[in-house]
Amino acid sequence: MTCRLFLNGLALDTDAASLADLLRTEGFDLSGAIACAVNRAFVPRSQWASRPLDDGDQIDVISPVTGG
Repeated sequence: MTCRLFLNGLALDTDAASLADLLRTEGFDLSGAIACAVNRAFVPRSQWASRPLDDGDQIDVISPVTGG
């Protein structure tokens, strides 16, 4: 089932069933240093595969920035 999400503020239609599926589909390296929140609530990495997605969810993916 396709749902409309907002990934880092941009609308996205997806068939991804879980947060991990969405991250993979969108090209994120799941072994990399990223953090995720769904509807402004932090989701621990251990829950990404089991965190279902719902129509209208707002997903924020944050990566560290290096440099000074």
